[in-house]
Amino acid sequence: MDKRDMEQLMDKYKAEMLEFSKRNNISGYPQINGEKNDKREQDMQNALENNETFERDRSDPLSDAEEKREVRAVQAVPAQTDVPAQRNVPVAADALTDGAQVLRRLCAGVNDASTPEQRARCKEINEFLAANPDSGTLKVETYASDRAFGVGSARVMVFLELPSGNVAVFDGLTDIDGVSDTVRLPAPPRDISQSPQTGNNQRLPYSVYSVYVEHPSYVRALFTNVPVFSGTESVQPVRMLAKAPGLQEPEPIVVDENTVNTLR
Repeated sequence: MDKRDMEQLMDKYKAEMLEFSKRNNISGYPQINGEKNDKREQDMQNALENNETFERDRSDPLSDAEEKREVRAVQAVPAQTDVPAQRNVPVAADALTDGAQVLRRLCAGVNDASTPEQRARCKEINEFLAANPDSGTLKVETYASDRAFGVGSARVMVFLELPSGNVAVFDGLTDIDGVSDTVRLPAPPRDISQSPQTGNNQRLPYSVYSVYVEHPSYVRALFTNVPVFSGTESVQPVRMLAKAPGLQEPEPIVVDENTVNTLR
């Protein structure tokens, strides 16, 4: 994948992030009267809607952004999951975002008068939910300088990839310790992982999502094929690489968890 392809991929994620925030109003960025007050996002959205090119604004979009950090070499860290005994995930219902509810809400206004694309997307969402009736949880932990400190106010997005494109199911900011809110995500039934899988129609015992992280002081990061198991508490660690002041926007860190994921 060359630089142009990578920029197009990140622009696509950006566009879906903006649309998701507008529809669900769960973005970490403040909004007034339903309108965005972040000029950077508005300029980008206008360019995307008009199929025009735009120059990325490198200014800090967060009012309380951290100071620039010393650049250190980093390596991507695989997702880590803690598979408990047969039990439900012990997190209070009001303490996390429910991804299934977010997906259903996206279909709430779809009817016979909707566009074919909207109806097709809703059909894919309903099929995914039917195939993934259980749930697991996922949270993101961002850090820098060999875990010396967490990266607060990093924007975290969780996407579900469908045949028609990506759908955002979570949008939030990390806390002062660099930890995101926990999101409950649909997953296939637990018994799939406990039964032998034979033949050509084997089902994965987990569902997969993409995790996108950005902060104005650090290199953007995208993790694809992040697994979520039924009844499992999963943590996606993200080692953030500080940007060098005055230099061109660096390439994002892209990690395919299919190749590096491990369980512990």
